[in-house]
Amino acid sequence: MFKSELKFLSQHKMMLVVLLMIALIPAIYCYLYLSSMWNTYGHTDDIPVAIVDHDRAVTIHGQHVAIGQQLTRSLDDSSSLDFRQLSAQTAHRQLKVGKLYLVITIPRNFSHNATTILTSAPQQMTLHYELNSGANYIVSKMTTGTSTAITNKVGHNVTQLEAKILLSALSGATTGMTRAASGSAQLATGTQRLLTGNQKLLTATTPLKNTALIAGLTTTQQGLTQVQTGSQNLNHALTSSSLRLATIVTRPSTANALATPVVATTNDIASVPNNGTGMAPFAIAIGLYVGGIALGTMYDGRRTYSDPHSAFTWWASKAGIIAGVALVQSGLLYLTLHQANALTTRSNPRLFAAILIGSLLFLSLIFCLRLLLGGFGTWLISIVLVMQLASSGGLYPLPLVSNFAKTLNPWLPMTYLIQVLRSAISTNVSLPGAWVTMLLMTIGFNLLIILRFHLDLKRNPLTH
Repeated sequence: MFKSELKFLSQHKMMLVVLLMIALIPAIYCYLYLSSMWNTYGHTDDIPVAIVDHDRAVTIHGQHVAIGQQLTRSLDDSSSLDFRQLSAQTAHRQLKVGKLYLVITIPRNFSHNATTILTSAPQQMTLHYELNSGANYIVSKMTTGTSTAITNKVGHNVTQLEAKILLSALSGATTGMTRAASGSAQLATGTQRLLTGNQKLLTATTPLKNTALIAGLTTTQQGLTQVQTGSQNLNHALTSSSLRLATIVTRPSTANALATPVVATTNDIASVPNNGTGMAPFAIAIGLYVGGIALGTMYDGRRTYSDPHSAFTWWASKAGIIAGVALVQSGLLYLTLHQANALTTRSNPRLFAAILIGSLLFLSLIFCLRLLLGGFGTWLISIVLVMQLASSGGLYPLPLVSNFAKTLNPWLPMTYLIQVLRSAISTNVSLPGAWVTMLLMTIGFNLLIILRFHLDLKRNPLTH
């Protein structure tokens, strides 16, 4: 038996080629799929992130404070992500349509709040982050980690600034204390002179010596003058020191501002509740394609059970069955997603429409390849699946995949199906271009099938 198999293969060289191509599928799969995401975390500098800087610089104690400008310049020079400074309107528009993955907004009072540590109402500084996890769930986790790192870095810099302000206040108080010590010394000296003058007065009054009396009065007057001067200096110095120390307000808000000078607010414009929801578009697309492969293998798209009158009727007889299966599998998939997976969506009608058109698109592609290219087409169906897994942007976004995958992306049907599925599930973005592309591809594949049937009829005219 084995020898007969070898003999058959030796006589049918094309079958050997088919077997070899099938043997190549795992190697091609691993190469294309793994190479597309071999070093995704090494390409994070290609993830586009916007900086919107509304901050206004301030001056305190002669020091120019422009934290917003410093942060923007630091991020521009950073290689962790692809930071770009944009206007608020442009940034939010691009975030919504998935051209950006994070928007960092620095408010107008950012620098000013950093200088309020000595006021009666110290303010924390707030950085605003907006992301779009619906556009790509994995990247949203990357950018969330980045936003935390940015907040911590700015907080460290602000803590240094506030420490300088506090030390300046303490330095002023120290100067006042020094002056108070000097005034106290003057008081001591004046008091000593006053005692000496009084002693001279007592000595002079006993024998009533005029010269000694005059000297005693003079010394007493000098002592009184120095006592008065020292008292004034001491009072001024103590008052100044008290005012300087009073600027350091010992309230819980001050301690809170010192402990956490910078806080973050995060707004997800297309929030995804869990990983399953984030991965649903990719999983749905794969499920539809695998279902299409199964139907393409089990159902003969060429064989007829009566003589076709024309290529169109031949196509219509097959397309009716295939479309019926597409409708049934779309309905079952839709119900499973809602009832079993409890998938939340932005638009249920759009989700069902995307599933149905995606099913028709993949089935049209699969039957077109099988009918036009035979065994090679069957092999190519698997390769197309691998290319779509690697290049459709379902798992990792385009900035993180290989250049080869980026080149393939706009030519693959799954790219557009995943876009409309994400829109229906999370982003709620209008994508007329993607819908039209899917419909045109579906029509194009079916026209090629009709052309193939037409050529078959011309070569082998069938009687009816």
